[in-house]
Amino acid sequence: MSRCPTRRIRERASGFHEAGHAIVVFFLAAVFCGLLTSLGTVSAEITERGLGILYGSDHAFALRAPNGWMLDNESGVEQGLYAVFYPKGTNWRDSVVVAYARARERTQEIASAADAVRDTIDDFHASGSPNYHGRRIKTVKIDGGKEAVIYHFAGDQWGNSEAVAYYVEKKTINFIVLTSRDPQAFDRALPAFKALVRSYVFMGDDPLRQGK
Repeated sequence: MSRCPTRRIRERASGFHEAGHAIVVFFLAAVFCGLLTSLGTVSAEITERGLGILYGSDHAFALRAPNGWMLDNESGVEQGLYAVFYPKGTNWRDSVVVAYARARERTQEIASAADAVRDTIDDFHASGSPNYHGRRIKTVKIDGGKEAVIYHFAGDQWGNSEAVAYYVEKKTINFIVLTSRDPQAFDRALPAFKALVRSYVFMGDDPLRQGK
């Protein structure tokens, strides 16, 4: 099945960081001390249970792929996605269920998860999906005192079911999206999505300076 990107993947460039600002770095162990000093030596990888950092000029956060899932920093690049996830034995193009991570700038107008949700829904409505809707599911507390606000979405023109975890930081709203056009596959993937959400580690909002 050819991977048809959802409108969310193709959201306005003005709302998101340019693709060239995001890089994922893979490591064999969850050792963060001194990581940002080595960000200049990056190679493309697809790694089972991979651990990586997604970073730009104003954000850096780490994620680990759930058990039985791959972390891939090359297959989504043409869509501006430098951290995509899918079950082992599948791939980004053909998997019935995938996930990806991104960051968007936090502004006065878009300052909360609810603001980001409203903006996304408005964008879908204006782009050919008038029945698109979302609902807040819960707030998940994770290590380090952080919180992830979980929403579920449906009703787009491609028939996707989506779960999104939003992390509101000082300069950005970072988020993880789980998406599938198969409702049963979506439901089966929710435990893996929960594990991915809980793996989030925020590493700062000025990573380039921290890495010097």
